[in-house]
Amino acid sequence: MPLILLVLLFMVNRENTFHKVGYIFLLLSYSTILIIRVLYAKDQWHREFNGNDLSSNSKIERMSDYQDKLSNSDSTEQESIK
Repeated sequence: MPLILLVLLFMVNRENTFHKVGYIFLLLSYSTILIIRVLYAKDQWHREFNGNDLSSNSKIERMSDYQDKLSNSDSTEQESIK
């Protein structure tokens, strides 16, 4: 899409109001979609990593402890699915 917008930027007839309005509308709609996707990804990130109470665990002192705890929780979830 960014390449299409770049090509359209060079092809827009600046004297034609329809071309200008169409290009601006397309640019704003693409920007809105990008912003919405970033906000959604941010929300998903916070749901995924703040949902389990690993951050409040006092036994976790290093990153390796955190990774071990995550792998243990993943293996228990996979066992419960089976």
